[in-house]
Amino acid sequence: MTGGVYLLDKAAGVTSRRAAMAVARANGFKKYGHCGTLDPDATGLLVVILGKATRLAPYISGDTKRYSFDMVTGVLTDTLDMSGKVLKEADCSHLSTSDIVGRLPEFTGTFRQKVPLFSAVRVDGKRGYKLARQGETPEMPERTVTVTDWESGELSGSRIPLEVTVSTGTYIRALARDIGEALSIPAVADNIRRTMAGPFTISQASKLDDHKESLLSMAEAMKGYPQIIVNATQAQGIFHGNSFVAKNTGIAVAVDTAGNLLAVGIGDGVLFQPKVVLTDEVKR
Repeated sequence: MTGGVYLLDKAAGVTSRRAAMAVARANGFKKYGHCGTLDPDATGLLVVILGKATRLAPYISGDTKRYSFDMVTGVLTDTLDMSGKVLKEADCSHLSTSDIVGRLPEFTGTFRQKVPLFSAVRVDGKRGYKLARQGETPEMPERTVTVTDWESGELSGSRIPLEVTVSTGTYIRALARDIGEALSIPAVADNIRRTMAGPFTISQASKLDDHKESLLSMAEAMKGYPQIIVNATQAQGIFHGNSFVAKNTGIAVAVDTAGNLLAVGIGDGVLFQPKVVLTDEVKR
């Protein structure tokens, strides 16, 4: 296997990069990456891309992700989760489940969200979290995010369990902060867990670094796209970046008769043009 996609159920207390590195080593790959960073304290689905599959990141990552988390009321920290330095505390015993759920429509749909200070987003060329650790508090940028499909449990003490589907780039910690601000209370997120990323779900993932069933071939990872089965002559042309006749429109994948992924490309209804070539030269 020259490339693959591993679905890891990341543990708390490890960075996404270190988790992806461990998966790469366990499966014999030197080149690796991941689609969508999870905070060190967060758990759940980390899509690790290995070998040649690193070139597929724009197609594999997906536009939406789903998370479960606890919104913790009555406390605000600098990291917007329970690991940070406490900045503010308040008595929120007056709150009810309906108070919180009643605010969720304000955070449904497409809106602007301010990026947390403790994030990898760069401000003047420096990562936000590095500036924060140096005692600086730069004005963080805003992003347009899309949030849908809220689900809620019952408020118990200071915690209420929530689930939500969000667009790429949305910060769950910032959602907890902003819902709290709408309620005029301090709030943070805890027990953040990713349960879905694009077409992949946590049920497919493993807590182990080398579970056979969680390692997908590149073709399996791209099953959500239309497939074009090509012959040896077309495969040879793909290696050289040549287009060929195909009726597909939009993004599609070219596979050989054995099901191996050869390329990702774009069709206009007449020709398929390879954009990312993954095959070696066909030997004749």
